[in-house]
Amino acid sequence: MLVLSNDEVARLLSIEECMAALEPMYRDYAKGEALLSPRVDNIAPSSHPGGYYGFKHMGGTWPARRIQALRINSDTVTHPLVAGKPRRVKQPLAPGRDGKGRWVGLVLLFSTQTGALLAMFPDGVMQRMRVGAASGLALKYLAREDAATLALIGTGWQAGAQLMAARAVRRFKEVRVFSPRAESRAAFASQYENITLSDSVETCVKGADVILAATSSMVRVIDPQWLRPGMHIGCIKSQEIDGEVLERCDRVFVHNRQQAKQINNVMPGTPHAAAKAEEHGWWKEPGRSYPDLGELLTGKAPARRDDAEITCFANNVGTGLQFAAAGAAVLEKARELRIGTELPDDWFSEDVHP
Repeated sequence: MLVLSNDEVARLLSIEECMAALEPMYRDYAKGEALLSPRVDNIAPSSHPGGYYGFKHMGGTWPARRIQALRINSDTVTHPLVAGKPRRVKQPLAPGRDGKGRWVGLVLLFSTQTGALLAMFPDGVMQRMRVGAASGLALKYLAREDAATLALIGTGWQAGAQLMAARAVRRFKEVRVFSPRAESRAAFASQYENITLSDSVETCVKGADVILAATSSMVRVIDPQWLRPGMHIGCIKSQEIDGEVLERCDRVFVHNRQQAKQINNVMPGTPHAAAKAEEHGWWKEPGRSYPDLGELLTGKAPARRDDAEITCFANNVGTGLQFAAAGAAVLEKARELRIGTELPDDWFSEDVHP
């Protein structure tokens, strides 16, 4: 059984490789040749002030690569206000050897041929790349070929992957970036080249061909008044857009239409406003059913038909199948390059009938 670190996963998986791994998986899923286990969040009280405990799990089975993935997260979650808007923030409270707090997220890969556990690694790098890759694939098939200006709202961990994926599929002449905190914008600029920092969101989006939102916001960050003919927009959270935005779009795709949002199992008495908020939103409105990314990639649902259409990709919920696809690619490359730490298989199997 192979154990990999986040640093090793980063060495093994570029954004281009992640998109190449995910695309055939989405096509197989659309054809009924892959299975997903829906995302479920168990939510319970926590001793952390203003926080709650969340245990997230999702899975996916991809027979073409003989792989089953399970992704789990064990988190303390809070909802602080940032620039007056509520955010969903995981607190790093697990103990680390350096005395600093850490997060807990794991991916496990299993063989669909033998049932054996093949690999285990933290989810941090891969979850970032698979979100970016999904947006990149949508942009590849929906944005105008001559899209020249990208407006990116957000400067966090996920925003970087959105930028890399967008640049992988279009040659943008200008990239503008905005977030409400100047220090976050400056930190982002130190990591990525050829970007223009905007001190207001209006300046950032003005005249843009593509607007991508990559925030932890629990309220709308893309204004419907910004949309104009020929534009493509995308978000990594359903809350970053709303029904007004969708009404302005000519063509809308979601990440997965089998599951509109995660299933929240909330223990009574848990102070968790987000679970109640997620019961109400555009994804719950009658008649709002959109095709998903797999249907876009297989041609079951038409992509952009002309340069005047406004297109949208809403990453409504993550899937464990993304980890099966990206995980299979990483595992194959790790074996070839002899990267990672091998542990005895007997530690992760048993000699009694379960």
